[in-house]
Amino acid sequence: MILRELRTDEWDGLARLIFHSTNDWYEKNLNRGCFPGDDPLTCRIFPEVYEALDPGCCLVAEIDGQLAGSCFYHPRETHFALGIMNASAEFTGQGVARSLLEEVIRRAGDKPVRLVSSALNLDSYSLYTRAGFRPLAVFQDMILPEGTPLPPISKKVRPVRISDLNDLIRLEEKISGIRREKDWRYFLNDTTGVWKGVVYEDEGDITGFLFSIDHPGSRMLGPGVMRDDEAAFNLITAQLSHFAGHTPVFLVPAQETKLVSRLYQLGARNLEIHLSQVLGEAMEPAGIVMPTFMPETG
Repeated sequence: MILRELRTDEWDGLARLIFHSTNDWYEKNLNRGCFPGDDPLTCRIFPEVYEALDPGCCLVAEIDGQLAGSCFYHPRETHFALGIMNASAEFTGQGVARSLLEEVIRRAGDKPVRLVSSALNLDSYSLYTRAGFRPLAVFQDMILPEGTPLPPISKKVRPVRISDLNDLIRLEEKISGIRREKDWRYFLNDTTGVWKGVVYEDEGDITGFLFSIDHPGSRMLGPGVMRDDEAAFNLITAQLSHFAGHTPVFLVPAQETKLVSRLYQLGARNLEIHLSQVLGEAMEPAGIVMPTFMPETG
Protein backbone atom coordinates (compact mmCIF):
# COMPACT_ATOMS: atom_id res chain seq x y z
CA MET A 1 0.00 0.00 0.00
CA ILE A 2 1.25 3.46 -0.93
CA LEU A 3 -0.16 6.58 0.76
CA ARG A 4 0.21 9.75 -1.30
CA GLU A 5 -1.54 12.94 -2.33
CA LEU A 6 -4.34 12.89 -4.89
CA ARG A 7 -3.38 13.93 -8.43
CA THR A 8 -5.59 16.23 -10.51
CA ASP A 9 -5.92 13.61 -13.24
CA GLU A 10 -7.49 11.25 -10.67
CA TRP A 11 -10.50 13.40 -9.79
CA ASP A 12 -12.89 11.40 -11.99
CA GLY A 13 -11.63 8.12 -10.56
CA LEU A 14 -11.98 9.45 -7.03
CA ALA A 15 -15.52 10.65 -7.76
CA ARG A 16 -16.41 7.13 -8.86
CA LEU A 17 -14.84 5.63 -5.73
CA ILE A 18 -16.78 7.99 -3.45
CA PHE A 19 -20.07 7.47 -5.33
CA HIS A 20 -19.95 3.69 -5.55
CA SER A 21 -18.43 2.85 -2.16
CA THR A 22 -20.81 5.16 -0.30
CA ASN A 23 -23.92 4.13 -2.21
CA ASP A 24 -23.02 0.44 -1.90
CA TRP A 25 -22.89 0.70 1.90
CA TYR A 26 -26.16 2.63 2.12
CA GLU A 27 -27.99 0.27 -0.20
CA LYS A 28 -26.78 -2.84 1.66
CA ASN A 29 -27.39 -1.48 5.15
CA LEU A 30 -30.15 1.16 4.90
CA ASN A 31 -31.95 0.05 1.72
CA ARG A 32 -31.39 3.40 0.03
CA GLY A 33 -28.66 5.23 -1.78
CA CYS A 34 -26.76 8.20 -0.45
CA PHE A 35 -26.04 10.12 -3.65
CA PRO A 36 -29.01 10.58 -6.02
CA GLY A 37 -29.03 9.68 -9.66
CA ASP A 38 -26.71 7.35 -11.52
CA ASP A 39 -23.87 9.69 -12.52
CA PRO A 40 -20.84 9.13 -10.27
CA LEU A 41 -19.16 12.28 -11.60
CA THR A 42 -21.55 14.40 -9.53
CA CYS A 43 -19.15 13.48 -6.71
CA ARG A 44 -16.41 15.53 -8.39
CA ILE A 45 -17.81 18.24 -6.10
CA PHE A 46 -15.64 16.73 -3.34
CA PRO A 47 -12.21 17.13 -4.95
CA GLU A 48 -13.30 20.37 -6.62
CA VAL A 49 -14.32 22.05 -3.36
CA TYR A 50 -11.81 20.42 -1.04
CA GLU A 51 -8.82 20.98 -3.30
CA ALA A 52 -9.86 24.62 -3.74
CA LEU A 53 -10.03 24.99 0.04
CA ASP A 54 -6.97 22.92 0.94
CA PRO A 55 -4.75 22.04 -2.03
CA GLY A 56 -2.83 18.83 -1.54
CA CYS A 57 -4.88 17.73 1.48
CA CYS A 58 -6.42 14.62 0.01
CA LEU A 59 -4.65 11.38 0.87
CA VAL A 60 -5.19 8.33 -1.27
CA ALA A 61 -4.18 4.73 -0.73
CA GLU A 62 -2.86 3.01 -3.83
CA ILE A 63 -2.67 -0.78 -4.09
CA ASP A 64 -1.42 -2.49 -7.26
CA GLY A 65 -1.81 0.78 -9.14
CA GLN A 66 -5.47 1.23 -8.15
CA LEU A 67 -7.19 3.76 -5.89
CA ALA A 68 -8.05 1.69 -2.83
CA GLY A 69 -9.20 4.52 -0.59
CA SER A 70 -9.20 8.24 0.04
CA CYS A 71 -9.45 10.73 2.86
CA PHE A 72 -9.66 14.52 2.83
CA TYR A 73 -8.40 16.56 5.76
CA HIS A 74 -8.54 20.25 6.60
CA PRO A 75 -5.91 22.04 8.72
CA ARG A 76 -7.52 24.95 10.58
CA GLU A 77 -6.40 27.47 13.22
CA THR A 78 -7.69 25.43 16.15
CA HIS A 79 -7.94 21.86 14.82
CA PHE A 80 -7.70 19.41 11.96
CA ALA A 81 -10.99 18.29 10.40
CA LEU A 82 -11.42 14.92 8.78
CA GLY A 83 -13.50 15.02 5.62
CA ILE A 84 -15.17 12.20 3.75
CA MET A 85 -13.31 8.87 3.94
CA ASN A 86 -13.85 6.02 1.50
CA ALA A 87 -12.38 2.57 0.97
CA SER A 88 -13.01 0.31 -1.99
CA ALA A 89 -14.79 -2.96 -1.20
CA GLU A 90 -12.26 -4.64 -3.49
CA PHE A 91 -9.59 -4.11 -0.85
CA THR A 92 -11.58 -4.94 2.26
CA GLY A 93 -9.49 -6.25 5.15
CA GLN A 94 -6.23 -4.61 4.06
CA GLY A 95 -6.36 -1.75 6.58
CA VAL A 96 -6.95 1.01 4.02
CA ALA A 97 -9.12 3.28 6.20
CA ARG A 98 -6.99 2.67 9.30
CA SER A 99 -3.78 3.57 7.45
CA LEU A 100 -5.30 6.78 6.06
CA LEU A 101 -6.61 7.80 9.48
CA GLU A 102 -3.28 7.15 11.19
CA GLU A 103 -1.52 9.36 8.66
CA VAL A 104 -3.96 12.24 9.16
CA ILE A 105 -3.52 11.97 12.94
CA ARG A 106 0.25 12.03 12.48
CA ARG A 107 0.02 15.16 10.32
CA ALA A 108 -2.26 16.88 12.86
CA GLY A 109 0.45 16.71 15.51
CA ASP A 110 -0.80 18.29 18.75
CA LYS A 111 -3.98 19.73 17.24
CA PRO A 112 -7.34 18.07 17.98
CA VAL A 113 -8.85 16.12 15.09
CA ARG A 114 -12.60 16.50 14.57
CA LEU A 115 -15.08 14.64 12.34
CA VAL A 116 -18.74 13.81 11.76
CA SER A 117 -19.63 10.19 11.03
CA SER A 118 -22.69 7.98 10.79
CA ALA A 119 -23.79 6.41 14.07
CA LEU A 120 -25.36 3.60 12.01
CA ASN A 121 -22.02 2.46 10.56
CA LEU A 122 -20.44 0.43 13.35
CA ASP A 123 -17.32 -0.29 11.32
CA SER A 124 -16.75 3.44 10.98
CA TYR A 125 -17.55 4.07 14.64
CA SER A 126 -15.14 1.35 15.70
CA LEU A 127 -12.41 2.70 13.42
CA TYR A 128 -12.51 6.10 15.08
CA THR A 129 -13.02 5.04 18.68
CA ARG A 130 -10.19 2.50 18.43
CA ALA A 131 -7.99 5.42 17.38
CA GLY A 132 -9.02 7.32 20.54
CA PHE A 133 -11.87 9.50 19.27
CA ARG A 134 -14.79 10.19 21.58
CA PRO A 135 -18.35 11.27 20.71
CA LEU A 136 -19.01 14.96 21.29
CA ALA A 137 -22.61 15.40 20.11
CA VAL A 138 -25.49 13.46 18.52
CA PHE A 139 -27.25 14.83 15.45
CA GLN A 140 -30.53 13.90 13.80
CA ASP A 141 -30.32 13.99 10.01
CA MET A 142 -33.65 15.47 8.99
CA ILE A 143 -35.49 16.25 5.78
CA LEU A 144 -38.67 18.17 5.06
CA PRO A 145 -40.83 16.37 2.49
CA GLU A 146 -41.14 18.19 -0.83
CA GLY A 147 -44.11 20.54 -0.96
CA THR A 148 -44.39 21.07 2.80
CA PRO A 149 -45.62 24.63 3.49
CA LEU A 150 -42.99 26.84 5.12
CA PRO A 151 -43.58 29.77 7.46
CA PRO A 152 -42.84 33.29 6.16
CA ILE A 153 -39.17 34.23 6.31
CA SER A 154 -38.50 36.21 9.48
CA LYS A 155 -37.65 39.88 9.05
CA LYS A 156 -34.64 39.18 11.24
CA VAL A 157 -33.18 36.89 8.55
CA ARG A 158 -31.12 38.46 5.76
CA PRO A 159 -28.47 37.33 3.24
CA VAL A 160 -24.96 37.14 4.61
CA ARG A 161 -22.52 39.88 3.58
CA ILE A 162 -18.73 39.87 3.23
CA SER A 163 -18.64 42.52 5.93
CA ASP A 164 -20.11 39.93 8.35
CA LEU A 165 -16.95 37.80 8.28
CA ASN A 166 -15.51 38.84 11.63
CA ASP A 167 -18.89 38.46 13.32
CA LEU A 168 -19.20 34.92 11.97
CA ILE A 169 -15.74 34.00 13.20
CA ARG A 170 -16.36 35.42 16.68
CA LEU A 171 -19.78 33.78 17.03
CA GLU A 172 -18.54 30.32 16.07
CA GLU A 173 -15.55 30.56 18.39
CA LYS A 174 -17.83 31.57 21.26
CA ILE A 175 -20.30 28.76 20.60
CA SER A 176 -18.05 25.87 19.55
CA GLY A 177 -14.52 26.97 20.43
CA ILE A 178 -13.10 26.59 16.92
CA ARG A 179 -11.88 28.97 14.22
CA ARG A 180 -12.02 28.34 10.48
CA GLU A 181 -11.78 31.67 8.70
CA LYS A 182 -10.79 30.01 5.42
CA ASP A 183 -14.18 28.28 5.16
CA TRP A 184 -16.24 31.40 5.71
CA ARG A 185 -14.12 33.38 3.24
CA TYR A 186 -14.63 30.61 0.67
CA PHE A 187 -18.42 30.76 1.04
CA LEU A 188 -18.57 34.55 1.05
CA ASN A 189 -16.47 34.83 -2.12
CA ASP A 190 -18.32 32.09 -4.02
CA THR A 191 -19.06 32.85 -7.66
CA THR A 192 -20.63 29.51 -8.62
CA GLY A 193 -24.04 30.20 -7.09
CA VAL A 194 -24.27 26.82 -5.31
CA TRP A 195 -23.65 28.30 -1.85
CA LYS A 196 -26.10 30.49 0.04
CA GLY A 197 -25.69 32.08 3.44
CA VAL A 198 -28.15 33.80 5.75
CA VAL A 199 -27.80 35.44 9.16
CA TYR A 200 -30.25 36.05 11.99
CA GLU A 201 -29.81 39.63 13.16
CA ASP A 202 -31.52 40.85 16.33
CA GLU A 203 -31.22 44.60 16.95
CA GLY A 204 -27.97 44.78 15.01
CA ASP A 205 -26.47 41.70 16.70
CA ILE A 206 -25.88 38.54 14.62
CA THR A 207 -27.05 35.65 16.82
CA GLY A 208 -26.85 32.92 14.19
CA PHE A 209 -25.89 32.10 10.63
CA LEU A 210 -26.39 29.18 8.28
CA PHE A 211 -24.94 28.27 4.90
CA SER A 212 -26.18 25.71 2.38
CA ILE A 213 -25.09 23.99 -0.81
CA ASP A 214 -27.39 23.16 -3.74
CA HIS A 215 -25.51 20.85 -6.10
CA PRO A 216 -26.44 17.46 -7.63
CA GLY A 217 -23.66 15.86 -5.58
CA SER A 218 -24.64 17.50 -2.29
CA ARG A 219 -27.81 19.25 -1.17
CA MET A 220 -27.50 20.17 2.49
CA LEU A 221 -27.99 22.93 5.00
CA GLY A 222 -24.90 23.81 6.98
CA PRO A 223 -22.50 24.62 8.33
CA GLY A 224 -23.92 27.09 10.82
CA VAL A 225 -24.07 28.09 14.47
CA MET A 226 -26.81 29.80 16.48
CA ARG A 227 -27.19 31.06 20.01
CA ASP A 228 -30.70 29.68 20.46
CA ASP A 229 -33.48 27.65 18.87
CA GLU A 230 -35.39 30.74 17.67
CA ALA A 231 -32.49 31.80 15.48
CA ALA A 232 -31.93 28.19 14.37
CA PHE A 233 -35.55 27.52 13.38
CA ASN A 234 -35.84 30.73 11.38
CA LEU A 235 -32.53 30.19 9.61
CA ILE A 236 -33.42 26.58 8.73
CA THR A 237 -36.82 27.48 7.28
CA ALA A 238 -35.35 30.43 5.38
CA GLN A 239 -32.74 28.17 3.80
CA LEU A 240 -35.32 25.49 2.96
CA SER A 241 -37.27 28.06 0.97
CA HIS A 242 -34.36 28.15 -1.52
CA PHE A 243 -34.70 24.44 -2.37
CA ALA A 244 -37.96 24.24 -4.32
CA GLY A 245 -38.22 20.79 -5.87
CA HIS A 246 -35.55 19.24 -3.66
CA THR A 247 -35.25 17.84 -0.14
CA PRO A 248 -31.92 18.90 1.39
CA VAL A 249 -30.63 17.17 4.49
CA PHE A 250 -29.93 19.14 7.66
CA LEU A 251 -28.30 17.98 10.89
CA VAL A 252 -29.92 19.10 14.14
CA PRO A 253 -28.43 18.49 17.62
CA ALA A 254 -30.57 15.79 19.26
CA GLN A 255 -30.34 17.50 22.65
CA GLU A 256 -32.07 20.61 21.28
CA THR A 257 -35.50 19.13 21.99
CA LYS A 258 -37.44 22.37 21.54
CA LEU A 259 -35.97 22.93 18.09
CA VAL A 260 -36.50 19.28 17.13
CA SER A 261 -40.12 19.48 18.28
CA ARG A 262 -40.79 22.58 16.17
CA LEU A 263 -39.30 20.85 13.14
CA TYR A 264 -41.46 17.77 13.74
CA GLN A 265 -44.52 20.02 13.90
CA LEU A 266 -43.49 21.52 10.58
CA GLY A 267 -43.38 18.01 9.07
CA ALA A 268 -39.68 17.13 9.26
CA ARG A 269 -38.67 13.46 9.30
CA ASN A 270 -35.55 11.68 10.49
CA LEU A 271 -33.26 10.12 7.92
CA GLU A 272 -30.18 9.03 9.86
CA ILE A 273 -28.14 9.68 13.01
CA HIS A 274 -24.65 11.16 13.00
CA LEU A 275 -22.06 11.77 15.70
CA SER A 276 -19.48 14.49 15.94
CA GLN A 277 -16.28 13.02 17.36
CA VAL A 278 -12.98 14.46 18.51
CA LEU A 279 -9.48 13.22 19.23
CA GLY A 280 -8.06 15.64 21.77
CA GLU A 281 -9.59 18.57 23.61
CA ALA A 282 -12.90 20.19 22.66
CA MET A 283 -15.36 22.41 24.49
CA GLU A 284 -18.99 21.48 24.88
CA PRO A 285 -21.13 23.58 22.49
CA ALA A 286 -22.47 26.76 24.10
CA GLY A 287 -25.31 27.02 21.60
CA ILE A 288 -26.55 25.20 18.51
CA VAL A 289 -24.09 23.77 16.01
CA MET A 290 -25.20 22.46 12.61
CA PRO A 291 -22.43 20.55 10.80
CA THR A 292 -22.44 19.40 7.21
CA PHE A 293 -20.62 16.95 4.94
CA MET A 294 -19.65 19.62 2.43
CA PRO A 295 -17.26 20.77 3.66
CA GLU A 296 -16.58 18.83 6.86
CA THR A 297 -14.35 21.30 8.66
CA GLY A 298 -15.99 21.65 12.05
